[in-house]
Amino acid sequence: MTFLSRTAALLAALAIAAPAAAEETQKTLDIVLAPHDRDGDGTIETLDIAMTVTAAPATYRLPLVANNVETSARDIAGLSFADRRGPLTAKTRDERADGSNAVRYWDMARPADGAVTVRYTLEIDPDRPFLALPQYELRTGPQGVSGAGTAFLLLPDDDLAREVAIEWDLAALPEGAVAVSSLGVGDARSDRPLRPVEIASTYYMAGRPGLYRSPGFFAAWQGTLSFPGQDLMAWAARLHDFYGRFFRHKPENFGVFARTNALNPGSGIGLTDSFAFTFDANVSADDLKGLLAHEMLHAWVRSLGDSMDAANGLASSWFGEGLAVHYQRLLPWRAGLIDDEAFLADLNETAGRYYTNALIGTPNDRIPEGFWRDTRIRVLPYDRGSLYFATVDEQIRAASDGERSLDDIVRTMLAERRAGRPMDRALWERLLFAELGEQGLADFEAMLAGATVLPSPAAFGPCFTRVTKPMRRFDLGFDPAVLVAPERIVSGLKPDSQAAKAGLRNGDRIVNRFPQDAMQGDQEARLRLVVERNGRQFEIEYLPRGETVQAYQWKAVDCASR
Repeated sequence: MTFLSRTAALLAALAIAAPAAAEETQKTLDIVLAPHDRDGDGTIETLDIAMTVTAAPATYRLPLVANNVETSARDIAGLSFADRRGPLTAKTRDERADGSNAVRYWDMARPADGAVTVRYTLEIDPDRPFLALPQYELRTGPQGVSGAGTAFLLLPDDDLAREVAIEWDLAALPEGAVAVSSLGVGDARSDRPLRPVEIASTYYMAGRPGLYRSPGFFAAWQGTLSFPGQDLMAWAARLHDFYGRFFRHKPENFGVFARTNALNPGSGIGLTDSFAFTFDANVSADDLKGLLAHEMLHAWVRSLGDSMDAANGLASSWFGEGLAVHYQRLLPWRAGLIDDEAFLADLNETAGRYYTNALIGTPNDRIPEGFWRDTRIRVLPYDRGSLYFATVDEQIRAASDGERSLDDIVRTMLAERRAGRPMDRALWERLLFAELGEQGLADFEAMLAGATVLPSPAAFGPCFTRVTKPMRRFDLGFDPAVLVAPERIVSGLKPDSQAAKAGLRNGDRIVNRFPQDAMQGDQEARLRLVVERNGRQFEIEYLPRGETVQAYQWKAVDCASR
């Protein structure tokens, strides 16, 4: 049976439960995915997609670029739209939202008559280079294909919530193949209506991944971990259960996805009821626990907006990312899933990166424009936000004689979101004022303006205290904008920098790509550049550090003596 006939049969089966008489009141989106492995070696070369949309809009969309990641929008072949009157013609237009995002739109030539079916095929390049960027793109290899919806699903351009069904047609894969999405293992339906922005923020994996399942939790990974994956995912399942009890709400189903990326291991993206991360052959289970703790928090603590791609999401990342960093160490520690040493290591990496950051005073309103251009700006919402929330938590506990804490504000905000009311900055400010008055609002505005945040010595409880330590600032030694330029030609080289002393020169072309965010938090991490000069390639290695400053850190003390 061909893909088109198999897909038609699946869509017809889905339609049985949806009589035509009720069509006008339906709000559904049914997706059929058919991956093809032509050679039987596990590498999926093409993906056929068919979607049926009720309450169909006049326009559909798919990003061309999402947070600097080139999507599959230019790889679409055989695209067609049809309703019960027959084919629908569409006119395309492209719009650039900002420097990091662009969208392709398809405008229908006439209003839809009933449900609309969209069909197309994607070719997937098995030789696509690895990216040091969010792991949205469709990627294929010996264990199958994976990617985020925002990279390949052509979705309605509206904000209407629809019931979503995912159907997998695995007939063109070797025997034993499995498929997983953010909605669950195999064919799955959403447990609630999802808006297009939430559908875009789902993940998909098919082929022969590793698989872990427990009630309400699953994990799938492509590639070989250097430790038992089942053990790590069992740890993650216990933490996920603790999060549900702490936040007093838990998704019916939650998924974790992982795939290899030797260029950018340890990167993670929060998704709808799921998240995805990358790893390499050298990563340890302990290395990944902080990442798991952080990204799972986004199932509850998303940003003040829902989009993965919008610039306004970056402007409010002080909330979503800062709160996730604050809780990624605190809640596993409270749950007994990490010890004091691991708690301090996480805290001090954040504090060290923040207090040595040469751009520490960058105002929040300048975060979006610099987020993808300079790693020192990119990490500020994470570091500054987390230390701000630690300060607010201590202040609320002091003001209420220990009766209340930041936890109460967060739970209230999440309850407002679940009730369908805005979880926005205005809500945060109302709740903050109720706890800390005008001074709380003034401190909040100062934080957004770039004031240095400094929790007190006792902010993390009686078992830890604040100290200072000489640490060196992160310094590439040249203009960081070079790394996001098309040609990546070195300019702005500092004559006395470690880069210059190692032999880097203005005019060199940087060939390789590398992550910087984690490197900022590691005082000993060395940077290896592959450069091209006069037609010859060679390596330059150095410690990307500059001046020494006194940075704040925390250490353990005898709790009984305090």
